[in-house]
Formats: sequence, C-alpha cells, structure tokens
Amino acid sequence: MLDRYLAGSVDRISPEAPVPVLRVRSEFVRPGGAGNVAANIVAMGGSCRLFGAVGTDEAARQLRDALGQEGVSPRDLVELPGLPTTTKTRLLAGPTQLARFDREDDANTFGSHEAHCARIAQLLSMCSLVVLSDYAKGMCSEPLCRFAIERARKASLPVIVDPKGRTYDKYIGASVITPNRREAYEATGRSITTVDDALHAGRMIQSRHDIRAVVVTLGDKGMAIVDGENASVIPGQPRQVFDVTGAGDTVVAVLAVMIAQGIPLAEACVFANAAGALQVSRVGTSRISRSEVEESLREREARAHTKVIPLPALIQAVAQARAEGKRIGFTNGCFDILHHGHVALLEAASRECDVLIVGVNSDASVARLKGAPRPFVTSVDRQAVLAGLQSVSWVCEFEADSPLELIRAIQPDVLVKGGDYSGTNIVGADIVLARGGRVVTPVFVNGVSSSNIVDRVVRLANTPGKTA
Repeated sequence: MLDRYLAGSVDRISPEAPVPVLRVRSEFVRPGGAGNVAANIVAMGGSCRLFGAVGTDEAARQLRDALGQEGVSPRDLVELPGLPTTTKTRLLAGPTQLARFDREDDANTFGSHEAHCARIAQLLSMCSLVVLSDYAKGMCSEPLCRFAIERARKASLPVIVDPKGRTYDKYIGASVITPNRREAYEATGRSITTVDDALHAGRMIQSRHDIRAVVVTLGDKGMAIVDGENASVIPGQPRQVFDVTGAGDTVVAVLAVMIAQGIPLAEACVFANAAGALQVSRVGTSRISRSEVEESLREREARAHTKVIPLPALIQAVAQARAEGKRIGFTNGCFDILHHGHVALLEAASRECDVLIVGVNSDASVARLKGAPRPFVTSVDRQAVLAGLQSVSWVCEFEADSPLELIRAIQPDVLVKGGDYSGTNIVGADIVLARGGRVVTPVFVNGVSSSNIVDRVVRLANTPGKTA
C-alpha cells in the first residue's frame, strides 16, 4: 500500500457545504501496509525481503521509491496489470486527521499461485523468520498462507501473523499471532472489555488454531499474552495519542526483529509495546528505531522509581493531591509474584479514584505472614514492578503485618481490596467509612495467586520430562 498525506491548516468552512477547507501546505508519501512493517524492521536494525503485489501505475512507482528510501528493496513486488496500487490518502490539519479516501479494487486473481509459492520457497532460504502481514486485500489467500507456514515450520522458522478476518483457519500452525481487541473479538465472538477477556480470547485462538502464542494488543491498556500454558499482561504506556495509524505494524516489526534475534517473547513484547506507544504519539506512519525504544524504556524506569516514596513524602503528596480536589484510593498486598490477577485489581482500583496508592508488605512482614522461603521477590523489586504500572500513582512499603497505620496516616477516600474480601474483614474499612469514604471490592480472578504459580513451577520441575 501507499500512504499519501496532504497536510495543512483549516481556517474556514466551505461556503458550498458544511465542511472544513484544508489549505494544503505539504504533501508526502510513505510505505503503508506490509511496506510499513518492512520499513520498521529495517529501522530496528533488521533486514528483510518484502513479497507482495502492486499495480503498474504511478502509485506503484512512488511506493517503490519510498521503500528504497527506507532501505527496503522492492525487487520482490509482483506487478498486476490493470489493478491499481492500494493508496490511502489522508487529510491532516496539524496532528488531526480530517478525512481519508482510498483507491483500491477487488481482484479476482493475484497472479500465479504456483509462481508465488515458488518465490516464497526461495525467499525462505534467505530468512530467519517469516511475517504474514494480512490486510484482507486478497494476496494473503488461505492456500498461500498455509503454504508459507508449512514451509517455514519445516525449515524451523518462526512465523508471526498480523491477522484479519473472522476465521483464522489459514493461520493454523503459526508461531505468534497479534490480533488487536477488535480482531480478537471477531475471531472468537467474545466481547473484550477487560484484560481477563483478552487472555480468554487468546486461549481460544491458541487452542482452535494450533498457534503457540497469541498477543492481543489492547492500545493504551497494553498487551495480553498467552504463550503455551503461560499467560501474562504488559501494562500500557501513557502517551498522548495523535494518530494510531501503523501502530500494529510497528508492534509486529519489533517482535519480528527481537524474536529473530532469539529474544524471548515476553521480553520482545515489552519492547514492542514501548515502540507502539511511540508510534501513536506521532502523526502518520513513522519509523521507530531501536535506540528510541531503549530510551523510552529507560525514561519509563526512571519515572517508575519516582513513584516509590517513603511515608513522610507520601503524606505530603497526598495533601497536595487532596488540595487539588483529587480522590485518594488505597490498596495493599504482598505482591510477591505479580500476576494478571494483581494487574486486573489495580486497573479496577484506579478507576475508582484519581490517585491510587499501593501499600506493599516489607520482606520481614511477608516472611512472617507467608513463612519461609517467602518472599520470593525482594521488596525493592516488588515496589519497582508495581511502580511501572500505569494504574499505580505511588508505592509505599510498610513494616507491620497490617497496613492499618499507613491507612490512618493517609486517610484514603476509597479503600480497595480483591473480590474475595468483604467489608467486614478489610483492614481500615472502619476508618474510611467513618470519614464518608467508600470500600470497594471490584474484581477477583479465580485460581491465580503467587502460591499457585510457585507450586506449578515446583511441580513441573519435579515431573520427569517436564520443564518449568
């Protein structure tokens, strides 16, 4: 695809119709679709061979030139006489997209299937990973996708799929698939409003289509990952969103480069999540470099550390927030091994208030409450991980076995605990209710706990033929 942009300003409304008049000041083009994926792979330090279809028109020439400028060779693009190159033209007034119009035609054929398969087989011998970037335009037919996946698996090459459509049968056997929230809903029929919904949809896709890992991208909510029997959540990164164009392409490109380099999926997803956040903060499709992502992650880590504060500083911060009219929320726990149940609770808690404070049991407190060899993760590390979550405003450690003194010190407006608690057995509930506050138990995820995770690891480690 070719992405074309007409950029300018709007100073008046048309006298002919109630529409803005865009005064165009610049025009530029960029590779779109799979071309955008390829360009981002190169920007991330990788190299690629791009296989796809274009027309024989001026847009195709411009696309080839744009790809070359990005360091992507257009040599493997198939020309289809009589079919226009898919072109998306966007009208921009500053960072705001006013309208988009597309030029494309449905094609009955994309050339010789046998010739395409033969070329794909040749290209596989030059690659260490395959990306199927499906835009539902016809090139990624079921026979072609199945051929590519089968050949890649025989060559022990990972296959990443950016999917489209209501059925994923043509992606059977892929290594990783990356549907967004809407695509996962269309593929499963399951409404996705929470992270748990996304994880459940991921498991459905995984089991139905023999796909090793499913990464459901959730925009500012991050990612839900189902990898084998494991499930995890990567929180979103707060960014001012100017344009979501190309964010999915960026995520796929970063995953491709990282996985091709042998980086584990969970680590690759953290990197891809950060890259996607950078993409949406820019106008139009743009290239995200590895150094930019690394810098973004360093900044995030630095911000996270500022959230971890001692009680005296916390009391001052709470006073300032309250003076600004903000509602103060509080929850607490050991958070020994952070899991998606914790993340779901913290996200739900953050929706109940303007500022969410998380109290964390000290190492000595966890040892007294849970027994040896707890804690598995030190307090410093537990606090750092919690501080990295978008839903959390401040993190404060307490030494006692109960957070009662901490609650008395900050006087929260909202006290939050998991759905397995009731108002009568929540520490500090009387303090909060006495000052007119609320006690809420918004969510509880069954069967998920730090103890269960550790028990499973131990069980697998002690089972012959199994690995943890």
